[in-house]
Amino acid sequence: MTGPKDRASLARTMKRVSVTDLKNQLSRYLRLVKKGETVEILERSVPIARLEAVRTGADAHVDAHLERLRRDGIVIAARAEARAGLLEEPPVPCRGDPSAAVIDGRGDR
Repeated sequence: MTGPKDRASLARTMKRVSVTDLKNQLSRYLRLVKKGETVEILERSVPIARLEAVRTGADAHVDAHLERLRRDGIVIAARAEARAGLLEEPPVPCRGDPSAAVIDGRGDR
């Protein structure tokens, strides 16, 4: 999912439960998962599993792939949501040809 820094912040916000407590209060933890929480399951204070909602629909495959990339430290999650309407803003006017500027910047490469 994430690098060490992100794992630490995730662990702080994630619910943690022992196997015994999970068995005794399964309905409670399933309600939390349905609300979007992730529950980390501990055996003798050692994390052994995560309980999280199953995503369905067209985005489920993409979400699962992105989660694997985040977990492996290949991508890092954004720190904030994108500003509303960011992609609807008109492009910045440019004098000259941007493609020519890029080609010139590359030199003889």
